[in-house]
Amino acid sequence: MKARFFAFYAILWLLLVTFAFYWQIRETKHHAETIATRQAEMFFDYIVLIKRWNASHGGVYAPITPDNQPNPYLDVPNRDVITTDGVPLTLIDPAYMTRQLAALQHDSTGIDFHITSLKTMRSENAADEWETQALRRFEQGEKSFSGLTQLRGAPYYRYMAPFLVEESCLLCHKAQGFKVGDMRGGISVGIPAASIDPFIENRLQKLRISHAGTAAVGLLVLALFYWMQHRMSRRLDKAKSHLQLAYLDALTLLPNRRYYDVFVRRELKRARRHGYCLSIIMIDIDYFKAYNDNLGHVAGDDCLRRVARTLKRYFRRSGDLIARYGGEEFCVVAACEETQARQLAEIMRAAIEMMQLEHPASAISKYVTISLGVAAGIPGNQGEFNDILEHADQALYAAKQDGRNRVEVYSRLTLSPASVLADDKA
Repeated sequence: MKARFFAFYAILWLLLVTFAFYWQIRETKHHAETIATRQAEMFFDYIVLIKRWNASHGGVYAPITPDNQPNPYLDVPNRDVITTDGVPLTLIDPAYMTRQLAALQHDSTGIDFHITSLKTMRSENAADEWETQALRRFEQGEKSFSGLTQLRGAPYYRYMAPFLVEESCLLCHKAQGFKVGDMRGGISVGIPAASIDPFIENRLQKLRISHAGTAAVGLLVLALFYWMQHRMSRRLDKAKSHLQLAYLDALTLLPNRRYYDVFVRRELKRARRHGYCLSIIMIDIDYFKAYNDNLGHVAGDDCLRRVARTLKRYFRRSGDLIARYGGEEFCVVAACEETQARQLAEIMRAAIEMMQLEHPASAISKYVTISLGVAAGIPGNQGEFNDILEHADQALYAAKQDGRNRVEVYSRLTLSPASVLADDKA
């Protein structure tokens, strides 16, 4: 794994963890809202139950005190009475009792509930904007309305449901034209967000820790995998380097004779299977011994390297090979016919000559030149390839015999078998 891939996967992992974190935050807030709504529903049911109890008794009497004054909006007989002991009492109807309970609940817990309607006689019962929207929805058939909103400048989870007229309610509201089942208004319940916030913050803190740990573990695993893969790559590269050194000529950096043998066996099988032609080009640097004797072996090594670099430029196909065959000799194996091989050989010959590498001891040119022998054939199942190699060697000998710095093709030779047994290494 390269460094850029490690960075890519690390960033991808962090993005996935971040996405999961924010998704969990969203779900946590939704869950908190669900809890608050459910809590508000329970308060609503509690209030309705108390109102039903009160209404079923036609209201309840309580002593008149500074905090419990008679309800001026309650127009019923015997609203205020005096006991035999002389204690003044006033009738507490369901709505009045609800307002008193709301005040007590808000003072003790901050929870707010409010009985309201679109047509109310008391200003305290007037619906706010959120409650008005809810009441409009109830008129359209909705059963409840909830959401997170502001109430007196603070965030509240609010819930509201319609308040329907029951039989016991007609004792006070029959004169107003209501009948059983009509929507009298609604009761809104508000749960302060501050009471839910500790739960959310505790949950978010756990999410931060868990996701940070998950991100760190993931990065650690990626880093460990990257380190192990890097070590393995280094070992593989080292092994590959050793393998390359085993098959490369250290001086010219061309494949050596060992690799040449491996390559030839592989290409020979392929050529036999597909029935195509293989060509061999044997190359020899002219008067190389004289070059070494005149300029020294250091210059001779440099000459070999420069010749190798020039020849290597013409081999890019996987089916072609140029290798150092030994000493000042090079060998080319190419998957082509004789005519193409001859053209390639001529190109290489001209390229070496155009290097204009001085050769003061050459008998044919003031520059380094090469001689080349070409042979081609379609290998069969026997030893025909060795024959092709021998023919290329004979063509090379002929090129040297005919003046060097030239290309000879075996099929054009007229040499007798005895004349090709000798070899001039001058």
